[in-house]
Amino acid sequence: MSETTFHFSPRANRAHEIAWQPWGEDAFDRARRQDKPLLLGISAVWCHWCHVMDETSYSDEQVIDLVNDRFVAVRVDNDQRPDINARYNMGGWPTTAFLTPAGEVLAGMTYVPPDQMRDVLQQVSAYYRDNKESIEAKIAEILAGRERALAGARSETAEHELTGQILRDALDSVTDAYDPVYGGFGAEPKFPHTDAIDLLLHACLRDGDRDALHMARKTLDYMTRGGTYDQEWGGFYRYSTKRDWSVPHYEKMLEDNALLLRNLCKLYRVTGDDTHRRYIDFTVEYVDRWLSDGATGAFYGSQDADEEFYPLPAAERRKREAPYVDRTVYTSWNAMMISAYLDASWTRGRPELRDRALRALDHLFGTLHDAGRGMYRYLSAAGPQVAGLLGDQAWTALACLDAHEVASRPQDLDRARSLAELMLAHLASGAGGFYDTPRGHDALGRLAAQQAPVKENAVAAEVFLRLARLLHEQRYDDVARRTLARYAEIVESQGYFAAGYARATDLYLNPGAEVKIVAPPADAAAHALRAAALALPVPSRTVRIIDPADNAALAAEALPAHPAPAAYACYGTLCSAPVTTPQDLLSMVEKTRQAYDATRHREPLMGPRSERESD
Repeated sequence: MSETTFHFSPRANRAHEIAWQPWGEDAFDRARRQDKPLLLGISAVWCHWCHVMDETSYSDEQVIDLVNDRFVAVRVDNDQRPDINARYNMGGWPTTAFLTPAGEVLAGMTYVPPDQMRDVLQQVSAYYRDNKESIEAKIAEILAGRERALAGARSETAEHELTGQILRDALDSVTDAYDPVYGGFGAEPKFPHTDAIDLLLHACLRDGDRDALHMARKTLDYMTRGGTYDQEWGGFYRYSTKRDWSVPHYEKMLEDNALLLRNLCKLYRVTGDDTHRRYIDFTVEYVDRWLSDGATGAFYGSQDADEEFYPLPAAERRKREAPYVDRTVYTSWNAMMISAYLDASWTRGRPELRDRALRALDHLFGTLHDAGRGMYRYLSAAGPQVAGLLGDQAWTALACLDAHEVASRPQDLDRARSLAELMLAHLASGAGGFYDTPRGHDALGRLAAQQAPVKENAVAAEVFLRLARLLHEQRYDDVARRTLARYAEIVESQGYFAAGYARATDLYLNPGAEVKIVAPPADAAAHALRAAALALPVPSRTVRIIDPADNAALAAEALPAHPAPAAYACYGTLCSAPVTTPQDLLSMVEKTRQAYDATRHREPLMGPRSERESD
């Protein structure tokens, strides 16, 4: 059963008078039968200009009549259908796209004011009516080209080489885009670009790069202390309309707050700055209060933008109705916040955050998981919706691996492995990497052409890489390599937007620390060793507790049952002698890393650039 409830602006509007249809075969059949083009509106519940479109253009009587008379109107929620948005977004929200009954684009734009909308509707309608032959010829040409591209992708077998140059090029792109005055990347409007921040912190931990740390720190400091952070309630707004982070777009997204919370945790572990600690706690406080389901532990999707409400002091806010919260549970965004809460739990020494994250993870698997289809996208009143999207599988598998490291629950490793196998079965591309939609997915219009987005593929590669190192399965390592190799030239075209991919590639090329703790899982000393292992000042690490009574696991790791509790630090095939205290573990990891690096040559990532230090 599909979700058919539409969300319109919370302010007065007439958008509901348009005969909106959900995306589906019925709407396309109606367009074919009535020989009408489709009006596709892609919106989001948190989107300011989507609300304005509802209140203005879609409330204009002439627009309403034109749409109902000459078009089949289809409304799609971006958060619920990222697969549709990926193929039809026209540069922002709202997206206003005009399609043929076959789903090909006739014209497209974002917000359209009422006067212009009336003209556009009449022009598109007339063009569709008067140019049938040329439209059909163009569609045939597009479909033939798409089939050739798909055939080429299926037959593509060559792999590009993975080298350290990928990381260096991405860091150069981040540095070139960095704003030395206010932090961040690019000009206004200025978005957080959490992957770029994460890459800078990775470079700092990897090679002690102080310039990279400076850029990451300055960016987060300006964001948290400025207008892009809610200084009254906590939480990050989506982006800034000004270069200095002073004037935000006021929507608050679960996704953004999850990824920025992880940035803050990593920064705090490097700096120990009390200001960074406070913003970690403040962000958690906001999420707990406004984006959390106390009954299930799950996280809500977003809180609406309201330009009049958020500038008010807290005392004035309490007198007004708070902006709308979208209480939909979106799987990938929940997985991101689960990982962020797990990160914050050991970074801040707050075990209640770990317990909360595990409860949310269990809820996802209890309500949004199917053994044969994987994770669904979101939960509606009609049940789970849209199964098998790559982002939902990859981010949830990553959260499971984070949970396994922090809590040592066997089911979390089993869950991650199960999702990995589902990705291989239903999403794998013959050219390496993964498609965003599974075989047999909705094939209407442009959805017939599968895509392989680099960001979600970078997350998937990290999942397979971590599984390979935890389970010692070479085929998982091969999957990670082939996935990353598919995009080896992507930095040239995407620049700092490929930061997440570059980091994943470096994790593949430079194995991180592996800490294996032999101890009963409930042993207090094992917990202390694990806490120290999680907090190691290294760019990456895997942590695993092995019960000394588990002979098979000990044999697989070539470890003795005694001494216990004891930790072993490994890099590649080089492992240390056992240590029994957290203090000794830290020094042993560093010695093992130095010994491992001495056997290899690593070029420095970035030379000094004094101009980056401009304040």
